[in-house]
Amino acid sequence: MHDFDGMVGQIYDAAVEPGRWPQVLETLSDFLEGAATKLTFQNTRTLRSEANSVRMPPEADITYARYYYKTNVFLPRIARLHAGTLIPIWELLPREVYRRSEFYNDFCRPGDMCHSIGLVLANEPDTRVVFTCGRAETTGEFEPEHLDRLRRIGPHLVRAASLGLRLSRSEIARSANVEALDRVAQGVLIVAASGEILFANRTAEALLNEADGIRTEKSALRAARRADAAQFQRLIVAAAERSDTAGGVMALARPAPRRPLSVLVAPLKIESTWFVTGRPAAIVFVADPDSAPGTTQAQVRNLYRLTPAEAAVAIAVARGEGLQAAADELGISLTTARTHLQHVFEKTETRRQAELVRLIAASGVYE
Repeated sequence: MHDFDGMVGQIYDAAVEPGRWPQVLETLSDFLEGAATKLTFQNTRTLRSEANSVRMPPEADITYARYYYKTNVFLPRIARLHAGTLIPIWELLPREVYRRSEFYNDFCRPGDMCHSIGLVLANEPDTRVVFTCGRAETTGEFEPEHLDRLRRIGPHLVRAASLGLRLSRSEIARSANVEALDRVAQGVLIVAASGEILFANRTAEALLNEADGIRTEKSALRAARRADAAQFQRLIVAAAERSDTAGGVMALARPAPRRPLSVLVAPLKIESTWFVTGRPAAIVFVADPDSAPGTTQAQVRNLYRLTPAEAAVAIAVARGEGLQAAADELGISLTTARTHLQHVFEKTETRRQAELVRLIAASGVYE
């Protein structure tokens, strides 16, 4: 006899305390009379997936995240299913095709996931979450009774997933130290890869309200001018997904006589509060040259104990002007400018220009 109410309570506890999910999965394995139970968390843009499983081989979650997610023959077919949908395994894929697949033979069969039942817990623009319970080959298929049990507990799992994802968005804001960001005089936004705005400080909200260089479209951040839209979105996606070309700087045009906004997009590292991975996010700094105060060389020198030349190089890099412009402005060679930049990296404890730009963008620019 299963304590159904107690199990439901465990599920909602895990939604707010993710460390409890392994125990919930153990309980669900017993409830559904399965050999192994797994939660799959997929980034719908990169298609990368990770798993949190119980009663599978110890290395299963690691090998899945590193390789086997690519071989999962069901995930592409689940993409069109709504949250709360019981996964019709053999309607999605013929049994014989599944049995011939690398995913079945090298991952599922060793992990006692030969026969499966599953449920889509979330299917959002950038996130998909799937619950799966499996049985060994010798145990046989799940019975209609087990599907009824999954239908009964399913709505609670779906609601817990929705709650967990909302809490994850809140954690992103907390991790970024929202109170401090709200005091920054330039615009600061935290966005998902889709452009969904997870946080905007007061300055950014003012720009959005006026559609002044940036605007919102269905809760997503967009460039106000169509000509800038594609490049701006590429910067956000690259930063959120931490690609080889992660983030960057660009100017967003505004109607004359206003000068363009200066925008920096950079990756934002967020620890997860939901399942096994952090949600892809980017931080966007928006500087208005017509109104926002700039970080002065004196501020940078005092904060990081830089020499005047090092501070000048740092500010030039932060403005997106590049090393050659800094060298020309200071009347020094490019080699000397590179030397100054290396000293700046050492003193500010940064390693790349993108990190330096992000650091200086938030340095001393408070109201």
